[in-house]
Amino acid sequence: MPKAHPDADKWLIWPAMALGGALGALLRYGWVTLFPVQDSAFPLAIFTENILGAFLLGWLLAYFIRQRGKHRFIRAFFGTGLIGSFTTFSGITLDLAGFIHDSSFFLPVLYSMVSMAAGLAAALIGLRFGRATQKRRKTNPFESG
Repeated sequence: MPKAHPDADKWLIWPAMALGGALGALLRYGWVTLFPVQDSAFPLAIFTENILGAFLLGWLLAYFIRQRGKHRFIRAFFGTGLIGSFTTFSGITLDLAGFIHDSSFFLPVLYSMVSMAAGLAAALIGLRFGRATQKRRKTNPFESG
């Protein structure tokens, strides 16, 4: 029996990303509905969702990075789809535009700096955590047999 080309099921990645993206968008909507942003206040909901997403993406990449082909559907679903649509750069920029429009200077500068620093820190912590859990893992929980 001839062996299937390694990219034969590549088209299946698109539905995995779409499904993850739809779920991430729903989670994002739920998150900002539970924690609405008040006018002229630090947008804690968008800030925390982006920091959480940076951590989870760092963990995901570190955890699955050594097995490129094996988990591409998991990476597409969670990384590009779910986390990609849950977090958003557009949310940060919309908040910043609102602050600047309201003639505020301190809050957009603070928000930008804190978002970048905390996001980078969360991603680095996620990468370290992912590497540590990947090393401790004896068997792959996503494979049967």
